[in-house]
Amino acid sequence: MGVSKKKSGEIRGDLIPGLPEELAIECLVRVPFLFHSSMNSVCRSWKCVISSRSFIKERISFGKAESLLCLVQPLTSPPSPVMIDGGEMSEKQKKEEEEGESQMTQQPRVTGTPLYGLNVYNATLDTWHRVAIPERIPLFCECVAIQDAGKVLLIGGWDPETLQPLRDVFVLDFFAGEGSGRRWRRGKPMSAARSFFACASIGSTKVYVAGGHDDQKNALRSAEVYDVEKDEWSTIPPMTEGRDECHGFSMATDFGFCVLSGYGTETQGQFRSDGEIYDPITNSWSTIENVWPFPDLSPRGRTAAAAAESAGDFRGCRLWCFIDSERQSQPRWEIEDDSMKWKVVMETIRLPVTTMTSVFAESLSGQAVAMIGGGGEESGTMMMKTTAENNGGKWSHVNTPSGFSSLPFSCSSIYV
Repeated sequence: MGVSKKKSGEIRGDLIPGLPEELAIECLVRVPFLFHSSMNSVCRSWKCVISSRSFIKERISFGKAESLLCLVQPLTSPPSPVMIDGGEMSEKQKKEEEEGESQMTQQPRVTGTPLYGLNVYNATLDTWHRVAIPERIPLFCECVAIQDAGKVLLIGGWDPETLQPLRDVFVLDFFAGEGSGRRWRRGKPMSAARSFFACASIGSTKVYVAGGHDDQKNALRSAEVYDVEKDEWSTIPPMTEGRDECHGFSMATDFGFCVLSGYGTETQGQFRSDGEIYDPITNSWSTIENVWPFPDLSPRGRTAAAAAESAGDFRGCRLWCFIDSERQSQPRWEIEDDSMKWKVVMETIRLPVTTMTSVFAESLSGQAVAMIGGGGEESGTMMMKTTAENNGGKWSHVNTPSGFSSLPFSCSSIYV
């Protein structure tokens, strides 16, 4: 058993009276995640076990972990935030926020901007929830999950009132063992405000960010890395090119970070065919040419990490590329970077529509998931998933309540 007395703290007495510890843990890992915060209140021993990092590994090994897709979405209606408890804002916090806002240096305010929320689709139970968050979510913030740390981060984006890029970082801890069991906190801000940037979780505690644009819409070359456990940012060398609306991925080995496509300040909307890969061992970037063949399409929402495979000697990342059924494209391509160390393998997945106004796709528990804005005979937004096996999987609709049907800006997945 992965959960031990040493790893989960000193456990006094039986977890479940009359049962051996290993059997008791087998019982606990079967309890749905929704009830974990209540289980924390049963006794100190249960809290120690449930809050340990090895507990989720046990749930995964027993096939009892729940797969969550966290989506940053415009709010189509104001449903009550009842779901995963991130902590309601107290009256004191509300008053302090109002007082703080009145004392802020006045900046031009913009009215009519959409409010964003963090919604969660539980693919295991086929349910939707909205996370209660004590602060406003920035427009166009990036959502990234760090599985080993049990955390989901919201990074950067725009201030919803001034539309200025932000340095903000918000951290939701799914594995927190105190209080509600799921707690929000503010992380240390980025060194530079940015939006529409590439980001990816790398290793067990770090998130890399690169590119995007500043408050003057200048494409950025700068990059930095955040350690969620230390709550620290460190700068890394800048990329060769400024890249706005780029997309980020982790590499299979050696903790590499791939930044795909994007465009420069003077070529807005013309997406580059190349990308850059950061190697933390050499602390340098290399270029990968001809990896994105669609100059009119952003890779954001069109690409997702493919189902995990055994890495073996493979150094790079395997990606799915989502295109409509009539777009011309190779079914698969492989590109090496100029250092000859990294490789990107891209496989196309054709969406079940001929045209669409917008699309956002992601991978979830080995399946491809896509939210598609009305196209062809379809209207509104639909969510679909497929096994995506050699492009032969069949798409199926996902039940999406109206309050959760708006197209997301960013998303990430995590097991709990």
